[in-house]
Amino acid sequence: MMIRLDFSGRAKKAARALRVAAAPASGVALVADAGPHLPFGDASVDELFVGRAIAYRTDVAETLDELWRVSKPGALIHLTLPHASSTIAASRDAHPRPLLTLNTFNYYDPRTKPADAPATSFSIERARLRVAGQRGDDTGLALARGPFAQFIEKLANGSRGSQYRFERWFAGLIGGFEEFDVVLAAVKPETSRPARAAATATRAPSQFDGSAR
Repeated sequence: MMIRLDFSGRAKKAARALRVAAAPASGVALVADAGPHLPFGDASVDELFVGRAIAYRTDVAETLDELWRVSKPGALIHLTLPHASSTIAASRDAHPRPLLTLNTFNYYDPRTKPADAPATSFSIERARLRVAGQRGDDTGLALARGPFAQFIEKLANGSRGSQYRFERWFAGLIGGFEEFDVVLAAVKPETSRPARAAATATRAPSQFDGSAR
């Protein structure tokens, strides 16, 4: 049986994911915080829809370690995170936010991670940079969500190389990207190509539409 967890509350119905939240509520199947102490065994979960559930955490590194621990080899982890290039993302309210980039995850990529990095390993499966993040009120965001922003996002998300170039060189010219979506795959020693291919064939669609590949 496939075990999928939804911390975001936004996973598609086709995913058939268990709703997990920090407090009891209608539709919540399990009460647990999206943090370093998840009530699941090692390598027990097939897919995690985390969304923005860790966007305010100050222990993101420890949380990523925990998400990796409970993930089966090849499991996908869907995240939406504030981007380090945007002062708006950093200053929208008084709560501290982790400021990350796609380049942050090179620290976890087995091909590029430093020798003293923890065992936690991920590969980036899909990613998308977003000029404007989620807001309760879209007033004044015509430019950030309009044709200009759509054009910038199309250029930036054309390839992994273009995402790197926009993060590295051009983000400051457009006021930065407020957030980014990233789908990580848990990389573990026992992962094999045949097993990964079989798991992918039965995996639910991504919650992110139009992601760059």
